[in-house]
Amino acid sequence: MTDIAVDPVVLDADLAESWDAVIDWLRSLDDEVFDAETPLPGWRVRDLVTHLGLSMRVLANAEPADPADGTTQRHDLCSYLAAYSADADGIREATRTGEDDTADPVTLAEERGAAALATLARLRREGVTRVLTRRGVIDLTTLVLTRLVEVVVHGDDLARSAHVPTPVDPTARTTVAQAFLSMVNRRSGYDLEVGDERTWIRLAAGRIGWDQRGGALRSGNLAEGLPDLREWLPVVG
Repeated sequence: MTDIAVDPVVLDADLAESWDAVIDWLRSLDDEVFDAETPLPGWRVRDLVTHLGLSMRVLANAEPADPADGTTQRHDLCSYLAAYSADADGIREATRTGEDDTADPVTLAEERGAAALATLARLRREGVTRVLTRRGVIDLTTLVLTRLVEVVVHGDDLARSAHVPTPVDPTARTTVAQAFLSMVNRRSGYDLEVGDERTWIRLAAGRIGWDQRGGALRSGNLAEGLPDLREWLPVVG
């Protein structure tokens, strides 16, 4: 089970639709945009496109987990996403290694995404529920949710870089916003609600600071104000 109530069929469809929307949007951009800087220091648009493709390759390479394996690390949504910041250098190096400046980055990303979605469909048909990835064992639906996180967060990064409205589907954005909220509620023990999804996702992903939170969140108890959550943010880097 994932950290939030989610229908795997709907989640899989959201990932496929959001991925296709981002690819179509990227194909509409002018060539010079791909060398523009992004909200991530040192990352160009083309770097993020490569990273998105590689993030989908994680799903493409997922294999059914061995139920008898009791030694490989098990992940839930929180631990999987938390591992990103600890492996920031590795992620950046993998992106550099995965880039090909002579090729169209969008075409490469599209191919990697297509392979991921094909693998997902096959695993679902085979009734696989837990898979093995480079980071360890994780519920397949939770892994799909982490891929949706990548598409939503970086889709917003790309839109901010190109100064063009985000291609992210509102349903997918809601799912990711609620997943991030579940993580913070569980970590902090507070009862919080999302106020502004886009701002909340940027805050939770470390794209903006606590002093820029605006109406991102509100307390679930109207008698209480919003607590200081800096201790538990960001949830993913």
